[in-house]
Amino acid sequence: SRLVDAVRASSIHDLPCFRTLDAAGNDLGGIEQPDIPQDIGMRIYKAMARTQIMDDICYQSQRQGRFSFYLTSAGEEATTVGSAAALAHTDEVFAQYREQGVLMYRGFSFRQFANQLYGNMFESGKGRQMPIHYGCSDLNFQTISSPLATQMPHAVGAAYAFKMERS
Repeated sequence: SRLVDAVRASSIHDLPCFRTLDAAGNDLGGIEQPDIPQDIGMRIYKAMARTQIMDDICYQSQRQGRFSFYLTSAGEEATTVGSAAALAHTDEVFAQYREQGVLMYRGFSFRQFANQLYGNMFESGKGRQMPIHYGCSDLNFQTISSPLATQMPHAVGAAYAFKMERS
């Protein structure tokens, strides 16, 4: 038996993608738009735009040696900010790298991001966390853990603890 089978690229089909605009930014028409109040839509847009701006600044700063570590969320802004918009502010978030859009949507400031990236005494962890291991109890955003995919067991454990607390 073979452990790995070769697959021809021509046999792989693209997954459909929900789109309301074409590549040039024109309305595709005939597509039902989500019913999002204008103020929420603007908040989502601003959080995505601010995340991109912060990513540009912080990535360049990291490349210049000002921060020891930084990962951008380029291309993932809508996923994280949209998810944050769908949650209640009281919902706990167990995020991973590249999901700073959640914090941006919830009101984490540029100064708070910078303090965490520098690991100084002004950030909530008092400089004891590795850069981009954001956390903010006021925004119900649990501190990011280095190993990938650890947020799942953490979230399940916390959910179970919250359930036990209520019973």
